[in-house]
Amino acid sequence: MESVTPFIVMAYDIFISYRRDGGKELARPLKSELELRGYRVFLDFDELKDGVFDRRIMEAIDAAPIFMVILSPHALDRCANADDWVRREIEYALEHDRHFIPIDPDRSFTGFPPDIPDTLKAGLGQHQFSQVMFEQLFKVSVDKMVRERIEPLLQRAGRTAMQEQGGALFHVETDLPCRILKFGKELCTVRPGSDTVIRLRKGRHKLEAVCLDCPDDRLQWVQTVEDNEMEDLLTVELRPVRERRLAAEADVLAERGQTAYDAGDYAEAVKLWCEAAEAGNRIAQNSLGDCYYYGKGVAKDYTEAVKWYRKAAEQGYASAQNNLGWCYKHGYGVEQDDAEAVKWYRKAAEQGYDSAQNNLGTCYHWGKGVEQDYAEAVKWYRKAAEQGNDVAQNNLGWCYKNGKGVEQDYAEAVKWYRKAAEQGNAVAQFEMGWCYKHGYGVPKDLAEAKRWYRKAADAGIQEAKKHLAELGR
Repeated sequence: MESVTPFIVMAYDIFISYRRDGGKELARPLKSELELRGYRVFLDFDELKDGVFDRRIMEAIDAAPIFMVILSPHALDRCANADDWVRREIEYALEHDRHFIPIDPDRSFTGFPPDIPDTLKAGLGQHQFSQVMFEQLFKVSVDKMVRERIEPLLQRAGRTAMQEQGGALFHVETDLPCRILKFGKELCTVRPGSDTVIRLRKGRHKLEAVCLDCPDDRLQWVQTVEDNEMEDLLTVELRPVRERRLAAEADVLAERGQTAYDAGDYAEAVKLWCEAAEAGNRIAQNSLGDCYYYGKGVAKDYTEAVKWYRKAAEQGYASAQNNLGWCYKHGYGVEQDDAEAVKWYRKAAEQGYDSAQNNLGTCYHWGKGVEQDYAEAVKWYRKAAEQGNDVAQNNLGWCYKNGKGVEQDYAEAVKWYRKAAEQGNAVAQFEMGWCYKHGYGVPKDLAEAKRWYRKAADAGIQEAKKHLAELGR
């Protein structure tokens, strides 16, 4: 597991800015001398170890009331470049009203280069320069600067390092690498497994976590700190945010796939559904299973159909559960298994899926995968029939006609046959013809019998044609 050194935005009294070439040898002894006097000094060469430069520099400038810049020979020459780091540090300190102490080392400063911005000249030029003699009288010149410049500035700033450091500590844990922002300003970067600490003062803070891998995955919240002395754990969970985003994107792909399918572009539908299905969209998985089952946009492949039906079914999608039950019932893409068919039919039926309710009813009707039980069959037929499922309505009519699972009742049989027949169910249309021919549940009416037999015959029911011939077409 990756280990990251914790970084806390601490309080400093002094920030030292310098040019590495020619300034490093001056900055280090100055820092040491100031620390011997009890001041907290930020020097990036010592403080920064992991290459995270700009954010921490700005945070350290914010945390120190005094901005000290060492004007070693040629220190400002490259400040003509907008991306020069010394220039950026000075500009940031000017923008944030830090108290400047320009350091003239050994009286070596000869003036501002002509091509640096006027803002830098004016910003530095308005402050008194402190002469620090590095070659001789070092301690004496530092004492003078402390007495005349540092102590008065800190007193006017109205805070000390200890005051600045006040606030609650939060150890941040995250499930995805992210940046933590406060009111839009970056505080730190956090990675899973790291011990990263931030400090927040008493009050309400608008925080935001922005995923490093995908900035679209972000989480905002208000963090309330009631006690500056507290220390607590702050858990950032971005993975659910990512999952919701990916799910929403997959939903769009699934809808586009349906649009393509409805337009007859099956190949495009398969392409879009594949992408959505791989992302875990259960509707797309089921639809992709249908494409493989019927050979739409791809070669017919029952095994592949079962694969996608199962993925959607295991996510609780009722249509896919019913489809998987159907495949087990008939041995399409899997070994035929009535018990497994019942298992999946039941899962969908218990969710109210009418086709599965009817299919489960047929399993009880014929004793396939379960003990034969007409009463249980009627129970499931009725649930589906009341939802308008014409096959279940016809099956329920059959049970009433034959007294299976219910008391025989021709009128009730006709009621359910009619509902199915009027939806175009050919078997129910045939049964309606039979009831009118024999006067079961309705008054005998040969003309009405012929009408229903004709509908059934036109739908391909051969037995209906025989009855029409008997009645005289």
